[in-house]
Amino acid sequence: MVLKKVSIIIPTYKDWVRLALCLESLTAQTYNTDLYEIIIVNNYTVDTIPAGYLIPENCRVITEEKAGLYAARNKGIRIANGEILGFTDPDCIPDKNWISNAVASFESDPSCERIAGKIRLYYKLDTLTNFEIYKGSEAFYHDLFVEQNGIGVTANMFAYRHVFEKIGLFKEDILSGGDHEWSMRASAANFNIKYSELVIVNHPARHHLKELVKKNKRLGGGWDESEGPAINKFQTLLQSLFSLKFPRTNIPFIVQ
Repeated sequence: MVLKKVSIIIPTYKDWVRLALCLESLTAQTYNTDLYEIIIVNNYTVDTIPAGYLIPENCRVITEEKAGLYAARNKGIRIANGEILGFTDPDCIPDKNWISNAVASFESDPSCERIAGKIRLYYKLDTLTNFEIYKGSEAFYHDLFVEQNGIGVTANMFAYRHVFEKIGLFKEDILSGGDHEWSMRASAANFNIKYSELVIVNHPARHHLKELVKKNKRLGGGWDESEGPAINKFQTLLQSLFSLKFPRTNIPFIVQ
């Protein structure tokens, strides 16, 4: 396997506790530490790193003043040094072979320029809530996103840097679904994507309905009312109800 430099980009907003678990998993990667960097993009400008917080040696923490997940991701892309760019979220826990398997997957198929990996749900407790059972039955159909639409969601996605250089960065002026929109542009430009069962991140299941509503507030145009910009409450309600009624294969923009 030809070793390549990889940049992992993670946006965060007042989420240091869950991010710590993500960083712990990234320090335990089987890929050569000298060949990957971690870029944390703090999207809450008045926030500071908690005292005693463990930042890995190969990790940089930067700040993006413009609100929004995609503005934060774009800030990370602009300063990244890697030939390959990897994306996940602060509440995700990558498998220890996450980066190694992504690089190997690219190497095994020279025509592949984007990878969508497996998103595996995990739960807070052994006894599931009714909401977890319902939403867990839908899971994340990342393989179908790839097969049907050529879409990779940024909870678990890798792409060569040259793809971004060719088609541009994520759009920052849309309320949600920036990964969906970017993927459509990449597919239209004939940048091939494949799904890999071996490129795994673990994602927390929504424990209660209120967690889905809170997430959709963020996707609907801002952060939680107590944390940031004003929210489009009507869109939030519609998006939450819509995500309950239909499986995720019909609404890839819901998954981040």
